[in-house]
Amino acid sequence: MEALLAPGAGNNQHAAIPAVCAPQEIEMAQSPYEKEQTIQMVKRVVQHAAAGTTDSTPEIYKLPVETYFPQSWDEEMNAIFRRLPLMLALSCELRNPGDYKALQILDVPVLIVRGDDNKVRAFINTCTHRGRAVTPTSDELGNTKTFVCPYHAWRFATDGKLVAVADPRKFGEVDKCSLNLRELPCEERVGFIFVSLTRGMTFNLDEYLGGMLEELTCLEADKWFVHGRPRLESANWKITHDGYVESYHIPFLHRTTLHELWKRESLSSVSIYDAYGPLDCGPHQRMGGNAWGYDPALMAKMKDVPESDYTEHHFHAVRTLFPMISISANKAGGLVSQLFPISSDRCVTVQNHVSTRDPASMSAEETKAMQDRIALYTAVVRDEDYSSSFSIQAGIKTGAVTEMLFGRNEGGAQNFHKSVAHYVAQYRAEKQAASSATPTESKA
Repeated sequence: MEALLAPGAGNNQHAAIPAVCAPQEIEMAQSPYEKEQTIQMVKRVVQHAAAGTTDSTPEIYKLPVETYFPQSWDEEMNAIFRRLPLMLALSCELRNPGDYKALQILDVPVLIVRGDDNKVRAFINTCTHRGRAVTPTSDELGNTKTFVCPYHAWRFATDGKLVAVADPRKFGEVDKCSLNLRELPCEERVGFIFVSLTRGMTFNLDEYLGGMLEELTCLEADKWFVHGRPRLESANWKITHDGYVESYHIPFLHRTTLHELWKRESLSSVSIYDAYGPLDCGPHQRMGGNAWGYDPALMAKMKDVPESDYTEHHFHAVRTLFPMISISANKAGGLVSQLFPISSDRCVTVQNHVSTRDPASMSAEETKAMQDRIALYTAVVRDEDYSSSFSIQAGIKTGAVTEMLFGRNEGGAQNFHKSVAHYVAQYRAEKQAASSATPTESKA
C-alpha cells in the first residue's frame, strides 16, 4: 500500500514511469529541520543495512481477531472517528473562496467550504428547514457564491449563515440567526484541513499532532494540485490500514509488480519507525527505509558517503495521520490516501494523487504519463493489497486464526494497534465514569 508508494531515489522505477510522474527526482530546498531529519534517517538506515538489521520492537504483538469484528467496530467509531480530528480535505482542494467539498463520514454528511474571508469552515451538510443536504449530492467538489437547498431553495452563505427563505411571506416569519448551518470544529494547518464530526468537540492540533506538524510543514502541501481521486473498496478499516504501516509484505505480495519495478524492497531492506503525538506509540507515525534496494554495491558505497551529502534520495518515507491517512509524498507530490470506514467489514479509500504541477499547464504527453502512473498504483493496491484484505477478513471469520501476529519488524503496525487500544480504553473509562456518577438526590 502506501508503504510501497513512497517517493525515493536510487531505484529503477523511472525507467518505466516518465519523469513528470516521478516527483521525487526534483531537487527541493530543505529547511534546517529537514536537513537534520534527513541526516538522522539516512544514518540510521545505513547502520541497519551494514549490520543486516532493522528497527525492531521488544516482542511480537498479539491481537485477538475479535478486535476486527462488528462489536469492536462500533466502539472504535465512537471512541476514535467521532472524537478525534480527522484530515478530511487538502487545502489545494479548496484553493479559492467559494470552493467546497461535500462528503459523508459514517452517518454524518459534512460540508467544508472556503469563505469569502478565505477561512475554511465545516458544517453538517443539512438544511435547517427540513434536513436535506444543501449541495446537489453528498459527495462532490465545487464552487459557489451561496448554497441553495435543492428541496425548497433556502439560501446559505459560505460562512453558514441563512440569508434567504424562499417565498417568506407565505412561509411565515422565522429567526434566521437561529437557523444557520450547524458548524463543526474545523482547522486548516500547513495545507491540511482537520474536522471533528461532533459539534461542540474541541481539539488542539499542536498537542494532537506534536512533532508530526513539522513533518507536514515540510511537505508544503498547499502548493499541490490533485490530479486524480480513484476510489477503492476494501475490508475492515484496520485490516486495510495494516498494510500502510509495514513494508514486510512488499517483496512477496508485490513480487511481480512494484518489487520488480523498484528493485528496492527486499529481505535486506530496512524500515525505521518514529512516533509523533501525545502517546508513546504516536498515534501518528513516520516510516522510512533505504532506497537502494538489494544492490550490494550501492549498499557498500553508502558507508563511504559523508553525512553532509545525505539527501532524501537515499531513503523513502511514509507519514500516517491517525486514524485514517497515509501520506506517501514529498514537496513535489505523491499520494495521499484517505481511509473511510463504511461498516465493520467495508472501507473505502480515496487516493489523492498530488503534484506541484498544475494540470492545466501540462502537455498531452505529460497528462498521459500522470494517468498511467495513477492507473498503475490503483491497480496494484486494488488487485494485490485490497484483494488480500478481503481474503484476510474471510479467513479470520472462520475461527481458524484466533490471533493476529505483528512481528518485531512491524513496529508501525504495532504502534497503530496500540493507539487504537488506547483511545478505546479512554472512551470506555469515560463512559464508565459517567455511568457511575451518583445523580443528585431529589429532595422529598
